[in-house]
Amino acid sequence: MRTGAARGQVGHFHEAGFYGSDGEFAALIVPFVEEGVAAGEPVIIGYDDRKTALLRSWLADPSAVEFVGDQSLYATPARAIAAYRRLFEFHVAMGAGQIRIAGDVPHPGNGRRFDGWDRYECAVNIVWQEFPVWGLCLYDTTTAPSAVLDIVERTHPRLVSPSGQHWASERYQEVPVFEGLPPPPDPLEASTPMVELTGLPAANTRHALAQIGRGRVNNATLTDLIIGASEAVSNALHHGQPPVTVRIWATPDRIVVSVHDLGPGPADPVAGLVPAPHSSSNQGLGLWVMHQLDLDTALIHTGDGFTVRLRAGTMPD
Repeated sequence: MRTGAARGQVGHFHEAGFYGSDGEFAALIVPFVEEGVAAGEPVIIGYDDRKTALLRSWLADPSAVEFVGDQSLYATPARAIAAYRRLFEFHVAMGAGQIRIAGDVPHPGNGRRFDGWDRYECAVNIVWQEFPVWGLCLYDTTTAPSAVLDIVERTHPRLVSPSGQHWASERYQEVPVFEGLPPPPDPLEASTPMVELTGLPAANTRHALAQIGRGRVNNATLTDLIIGASEAVSNALHHGQPPVTVRIWATPDRIVVSVHDLGPGPADPVAGLVPAPHSSSNQGLGLWVMHQLDLDTALIHTGDGFTVRLRAGTMPD
């Protein structure tokens, strides 16, 4: 049995709220948590140390809440989706009728990058539909950039105010028509690449990266980059349209790899964020593998084809 504003809903009840002070944050989050605890529902919270401390001080029984403070939960959008899915599966198996979650998605307002998280906020509207989840996403209007706040209104079907009013978002865009933010170009992409390979098998890319990457990033990251680039090249050769062109740029502490073909790329708007074992090809699974690695991964659709861009090391400001 679901409680609160999500009563009678099926699947993921995805809601956003905006606040401009600690008082407004408290007005949004405390009733959400306390009502869930009172109903015996699992409540999972993923905030930074400051907000976690505030929330603990406001709650009658903080021990009844599952605090997930490790920032690795939000390491990448695909890994966050997978981590939450495991939590949902556990709680549903234990008999939960509703699971409440709230946390901070990375963005410049909390000191992190928003790249890719617009797709996350869009994707969770469908990828968690099999679970009785009430997701509350709260954004600080004093720190979150306007572009982020715009995405929030377009990716959340429902909104809530600090006064407790709930309503449907008039600006919500269904997943198939959602218009996300274009991945920002990396400054290195404007320069001549160190290596350019056209129409060659993935082994050539692996060899080039092994040579270029040594000493620029740590061994674990370089391994991830080689795996990710190999998957990208294999996908492009099997599912894209030739020619497939690989470009590699590098600085002493960063490597950028782009894999481009002339095809349209995957049509699935959540490609890479969830595994696709039901697919007749391995393209969906390969994209998912890339998104599980410790890399910055961007899928870029342009008028001249499709590009997978992988970045490792120190990211530009």
